[in-house]
Amino acid sequence: MGNLITAEFRKILTTKLWWALLIPALAVAFLAAWGWAALATELADEVTNDSTFRGFGVSIDEISWSVVALTRAMNLASIFPMIFGAIGIASELRHRTITTTFLTGPTKAAVLSAKAVTYVIWGLIYGVAVALLVSAGTAVGSSSNYLPEGKQWFLIVLAGIIQIVLWTLIGLGVGALMGSTTGAIVILLVYSLVVGPFGELLLAASTDAPHLAGILPNGSANGLTGSTASALLVDQLQSLVLDRGGEITATAHDRIETAMRVIAGAPGAFSLWISGLIFLGWTALLFGLGLLRNARRDIT
Repeated sequence: MGNLITAEFRKILTTKLWWALLIPALAVAFLAAWGWAALATELADEVTNDSTFRGFGVSIDEISWSVVALTRAMNLASIFPMIFGAIGIASELRHRTITTTFLTGPTKAAVLSAKAVTYVIWGLIYGVAVALLVSAGTAVGSSSNYLPEGKQWFLIVLAGIIQIVLWTLIGLGVGALMGSTTGAIVILLVYSLVVGPFGELLLAASTDAPHLAGILPNGSANGLTGSTASALLVDQLQSLVLDRGGEITATAHDRIETAMRVIAGAPGAFSLWISGLIFLGWTALLFGLGLLRNARRDIT
């Protein structure tokens, strides 16, 4: 297994794909985080300075609004490692270069397992790199009083790293299923950029099944980061209200939580752990189907 993993790394490092996708991923991570952080700071400052809002006695400038930048930027940047995983195996299937690997490896299962381990590691590499640039962009674009504490910051970026690793494996699974680079890229991009986001908003707006969006792949993935950030914002708002002798009813709490998840880019999502389990289930399904398809595929 060790030799197979080493061979996979050599195969990836001898191509331009890994850095050709990593560079734009880092650029998008930094710029998106910077933009969202600057926007959140500007809006929060305007609301704080508004005389009408000040009459309510809630210090909105004590809330870590920049967590929105962390979640939104990591969600957007996760597209690149997903495409990296899809192209990684689909291109080999398309050009039949995987044939040699299957012939020289002990079994197809061993080869596919080595690929899985390799792309988990690459998912971590992408995830950590994106997390660093997202953090830098957020710090640059946000006012210091809107930044979360270190522990809260770490929890959000950790959820984002896990999300990126799972998206990488989903890309690998879809690429293995399709066997076509173009087909895999088109399907993943159309879903992640169009179908998923708009579908989430429509489903979350439904009064009958608002959490249906959180069951879908995109919704559960965004729930990893978005639910973590929204829980922080809700807790801070609740603490401010309680400190001033106010009270938030259960109904009001649910409405505020729903609004915060929309702001954090995870409309209709469940809590962190439920979203994580759902997304892990989607990853296992798509990745497993892709490996099963190739374990049975006759490649000559």
